[in-house]
Amino acid sequence: MTHSIETIQDHLKRLNVDGWLLYVWRDRNPTALATLGMPLDGHISRRAFYFIPTEGEPRKLHHAIEPHTLEHLPGSEDRYLSYQSLHEKLKTLIGGAKKIAMEYSPNALIPTVAWVDAGTIELVRSFGVEVVSSAELIQQFEAVLSDAQIESHLRSAVLIRDIAREGFEYIHAKLITGEDVREYEVQQLIMRRFEENHMITEHPPIVAANAHASDPHYSPELGKDAAFAPGDLVLIDLWASEGDDPLSVVADETWMGYMGPTVPDKMQEVWQLARDARRAGFNLVKSRYEQGQAVYGWEVDDAVREPIVAAGYGDYFIHRTGHSITTVTHGNGANIDNLETKELRPLIPRTLFSIEPGIYLPEFGVRTENDVLITPDKRVIVADGCDQEDVFTFQV
Repeated sequence: MTHSIETIQDHLKRLNVDGWLLYVWRDRNPTALATLGMPLDGHISRRAFYFIPTEGEPRKLHHAIEPHTLEHLPGSEDRYLSYQSLHEKLKTLIGGAKKIAMEYSPNALIPTVAWVDAGTIELVRSFGVEVVSSAELIQQFEAVLSDAQIESHLRSAVLIRDIAREGFEYIHAKLITGEDVREYEVQQLIMRRFEENHMITEHPPIVAANAHASDPHYSPELGKDAAFAPGDLVLIDLWASEGDDPLSVVADETWMGYMGPTVPDKMQEVWQLARDARRAGFNLVKSRYEQGQAVYGWEVDDAVREPIVAAGYGDYFIHRTGHSITTVTHGNGANIDNLETKELRPLIPRTLFSIEPGIYLPEFGVRTENDVLITPDKRVIVADGCDQEDVFTFQV
């Protein structure tokens, strides 16, 4: 298992539940598989259950044809054969528990934790058991970072910041000499820098000019990308982690530049609005922590979105404000979201998330993104130490 039974039981007590029922079948519950130390590509052709009570020894239940599914785990075991015996023995497995956690989200508000099918939830409820979401357990066990992981993120955050800056300067240098320079070319420059610095990424970065920056998931393709020209607004969004350690943590940042000495008024207005909205979200988290109060992902989304909506650009901010970051770019901790989902989990120490408002107009798009870390001693910081004040400008 990735965490001791005692550690899990301590968190179950804090959640005021009677236990955690982990259900595995094929690859349908990656959270349960990860928690139980089982491979995602393992052969699990029959349903198996592992129940960790808040007090006492864990209990496991698996099919007679696959008696070894959970053999690596501590606790007593039982086997079932027919579906009738599964129902009977599952009820016994849960015992006298009245409230248990499972990978479930009421009304699918947090779909990233909703791995257990409705029928299995109905079956457990038929035993007179209340099922609550394991979302907070998932955050605790999948999104809380070690000291070494925090250090790996801080290193990567500084490095990708510098690589992004090099991307802007590369465009600038080419324009000064009158050479052709295109989005895909700059994207590949960044990928080479990742390789040279032993960094890995799940997908090549976004390098976008003007209207292309209005597509939040734009990716330049060779032969279909745009050439840069003086007067272009340029967005670079890049994410990567140290490739030498599978437990290293991703850094994910977005930077904006303008190929000219002065940003046009409309672009400047939209940029400042997005920048100030990002800061409003950061300041909410920071002030709550300074006051010793909880702050939730949905609240931060609201704080960021509200000034953009008030300025009349709400319809152009078309995604959540931010996402959890772990060893993958989109982690399983609390997101900054009250748009696509309602993130009900609190933001907790040793977790990392992005704050990245975007305003995507037909003629150009703006996004500004920081990685925000809540440190072990409950400080709230921007990971790379930089807060982009103004769009970078370049004399061409």
